[in-house]
Amino acid sequence: GRRLEIGRLTHWQSFRDSVSWRMTADGIVTDRGPVRIRPREHYRLRSVPRAWRKYGGLIRAAARRYRVPAELFLTIIVNESALNPRAYKTYRGYVSDRKTPGRISVGLGQILIGTARFMLRNPSIDRAWLEKPANNIRMIGIYLNRQYRLTRFDPPKVAAAYNAGGLYRQNGRANRWKMRNYPVGRSVYIDLFVAVFDEAVRYLATHRHRPRESFAALFARDSIVAACAHAPGFRSSYPLARAVVRQPLAHEIGSDVVLASDGNAGRRGLRVDYLTRLSEHQRARISLQSRISGRFPDDPAFRAAPTASLRAR
Repeated sequence: GRRLEIGRLTHWQSFRDSVSWRMTADGIVTDRGPVRIRPREHYRLRSVPRAWRKYGGLIRAAARRYRVPAELFLTIIVNESALNPRAYKTYRGYVSDRKTPGRISVGLGQILIGTARFMLRNPSIDRAWLEKPANNIRMIGIYLNRQYRLTRFDPPKVAAAYNAGGLYRQNGRANRWKMRNYPVGRSVYIDLFVAVFDEAVRYLATHRHRPRESFAALFARDSIVAACAHAPGFRSSYPLARAVVRQPLAHEIGSDVVLASDGNAGRRGLRVDYLTRLSEHQRARISLQSRISGRFPDDPAFRAAPTASLRAR
C-alpha cells in the first residue's frame, strides 16, 4: 500500500540527470546536503507552527479522508498563500472569473477555479467557495491524491507537479531538480517547497498530537520499532506475554503486541529473542519501519535483535 511506497522514498533517487535525494527523519536530504534557502525566505519556516494552530483540524481531517501526509498540506498553505484564505493570483489572459476561470487561482492552496470545477464536476464553484478554508484544503487533498501515481508523495515531485501540472523535464543549468517549475530554468519553487516541508516534518515530529497520516508519524520514536529496539523488560502471565506498543503502527495490528507462546513463557529467567517471538505480519511491519527510520538494523531474520528476560509473576 501507500505506506510501503512511502517507505521506498528513503532510497536514493533522482529525476534523470538531477541531483540525488532521499527521505530521512528530518525531511529531504540531497547528495549535496540539506536544501537551504535565502535568509529573507525564513519567514516561511516560522509560519509552519502558526499554520498548524490555525488550520490543523481541517488538515487532519483532509489528510485522513484522502490519505495524504499532513506535511504536504502545511507546505502548500505556507508557500502558496502565506496562510491568507482570500489570497488570489491572476495569470496572463485573465478577463474575469466567469469568462476565464482557468486564469485565476484562489485561497490557501491557490486552486484554479476551473480546476476545482473540473475535479468536482460542479460548474457553480466560484471564488467565494474557494475562499473558505475547509473547501480549499479539501481541494488540496483531492488534487494531491489524484497525482499520487505520478508523485508517490515524493516532496520534490509533489512540488513540481503541483506547480507545473505534471512532471516535465527542464534542463536549466540553475535547476538542480531538472523538473519544470516556475520561474522556468531555476529551482526556486521546489527549493522553497522542500525547505518548508522539512520544517513541517520536524515540527509535527515534536507535536504531542501529530496526525497518523504524516511523515512524522512514520519516523516517530514511539513507534513499534523504537519499542522493540529498546527491548523493554515486561511481566508475563502464562501462557501469553504482552508488551504495549504505542502509535503510529499500533492501530494496524491492535493496541497490544501478543507474543507467541511455546509453553515455556512462564519459566523464570528464560531468555528469548523479543523480535523472533512476534508474528510474521508484525515482523514485516517492524522491518518496514526500521528501513524508514534508520534507527534499527534492517535484518530480516532479526538476529541482531536485543533479548529480554521473561519474568513470571
